[in-house]
Amino acid sequence: MAFEVKMPKLGTTMTEGTIIRWLKKEGDKVEKGEPLLEIQTDKVNLEEECPESGILRKIFFSEGQVVPVGEIIAVITKEGEEYYAEAADEKINKIKASPAAKRVARENNVDLKEITPTGPEGRIVEKDVLNYIEKIRATPVAKKIAEEKGIELSKIIKQEGERITKEDVLEKLKESQTFEERVKKIPLSGPRKIIAEKMKTSKQEAPHFYLTLSVDMTNVIKLRESLSEKIEKINGVKLSLNDILIKAAARALREFPIVNSSLEEGYIVYKEDVNIGLAVALDEGLVVPVIRNADKKGLSEISKESFELINKARSGKLLPDDYQGGTFTISNLGMFGIEEFKAVINLPESAILAVGKIIKTPVVEEDDEIKIKPIMKLTLSCDHRIIDGVVGAKFLSRVKEILENPLEMLL
Repeated sequence: MAFEVKMPKLGTTMTEGTIIRWLKKEGDKVEKGEPLLEIQTDKVNLEEECPESGILRKIFFSEGQVVPVGEIIAVITKEGEEYYAEAADEKINKIKASPAAKRVARENNVDLKEITPTGPEGRIVEKDVLNYIEKIRATPVAKKIAEEKGIELSKIIKQEGERITKEDVLEKLKESQTFEERVKKIPLSGPRKIIAEKMKTSKQEAPHFYLTLSVDMTNVIKLRESLSEKIEKINGVKLSLNDILIKAAARALREFPIVNSSLEEGYIVYKEDVNIGLAVALDEGLVVPVIRNADKKGLSEISKESFELINKARSGKLLPDDYQGGTFTISNLGMFGIEEFKAVINLPESAILAVGKIIKTPVVEEDDEIKIKPIMKLTLSCDHRIIDGVVGAKFLSRVKEILENPLEMLL
């Protein structure tokens, strides 16, 4: 019996997914558990595993198409099993066409939705497909590009019997372009488009203000050195500076709940859980996996969880539930040599902490003695609709106090 592959629901809020690419093609033998296709949900791309072994008999949606959750996207059959593609096509795409018409369309890469049927009851017959192919004198891809770029196919000369290809259209386009038009343009789409929209909304809706101070990281460095080996023996992961920052911020957030709140439908909503997101840079943009209930976890647990989430993010394995529900975000660019920066708030959160590089800096002590100390700058971006300047300053000063006396976070 044919097995129907459906668009999976990969997160609690997911309603649709975009097919990025198929890792198998029609007719391929597939094994249960191996990667079948790549799906984009919200801000991440995920590989979906094959749910059944057999032959990938039919793919109903092509790359780039957006598909609702639960919609049938492909069919897998057992080897040698009969499969009636015509019936499935009509069920999925609601296109009535004869088997011969579908065969010719498939062989010539023609989209049946573009063909006007002349057969009985609105059915597409083989003659309709052949007439369509003869009329356009070009491959579907070539025709699509020509329509988008305003290229007249009649001006592209081909020998009798030859069809105009994508390469022919692109060459014609290049001939007609000015220098400015030949500049490479990349569509703002996928994760980059989502990030752009969120950042624009944040700056438009939330009046930002920024607070910066310097932190003496001497004791944090000592704490990390003393605990790193012990924590690695416990969970196999080295303690990172970000782990300590997460714990310190979580402690301060519990003391300043307004910084852990959000503005929703005219109400300031105080969040019971302290869920801290850590911004992770990917080629496609930023994702922010979330450490949930960070205030209730020790450094060993935070280090293990953050390590696993960062690896999932970089390998494209994050699920929507891994990066949703954050109440506060930390963005650290110190590893790139950045000394100080101002981050954009990750709405609906009310604040974000930007972390710079630790720099050996001359510091004047109370007795006027100059000492070289490891100094790191923290900048807190606040939503002024929720957080006042004094509150933001007190919160940031509390984070500084905890980092300069880090044993306190272990109590």
